[in-house]
Amino acid sequence: MAEASAWLLILNSGQHVAVGERQMVHLIQSPQVFEILDAPPHCRQVLLWQEELVPIFDLAAWLGGQSAAAAPETVGIFAYEVNDVITYGALPLAVVPARRQVSDRQACVLPEQPVGMWKRVAFSCFRDGERKVPILDLQRIFSGALL
Repeated sequence: MAEASAWLLILNSGQHVAVGERQMVHLIQSPQVFEILDAPPHCRQVLLWQEELVPIFDLAAWLGGQSAAAAPETVGIFAYEVNDVITYGALPLAVVPARRQVSDRQACVLPEQPVGMWKRVAFSCFRDGERKVPILDLQRIFSGALL
């Protein structure tokens, strides 16, 4: 049975999601963010991290069809690969992430609500107790395909 280490993330909406252990690279509390005019309401901010502008995608806002929070209290910086190049994106988080060991026997189907949304942003899902936890497809989230 395969087992992997993941980061359990809690979004501002209280929704639990996960990413691979090596995908979360940094955590920033009280980040200085910059607004981008005419950007989609769920992805209207960036932050400067290691001399690079990093987009902040408010996944909770996107799932709920709302605008991003004015200033996130905590953001995680996540790495993903595009054409053999490591790229970064940020997600607002409600609390500091926790590590979890996940095994194949925890696999489950993606949540049905919001209807069809999880299939657009998650590879798969696992159970953490009674909770379904989607595993995020960071490349898809930050590619612009959801805008």
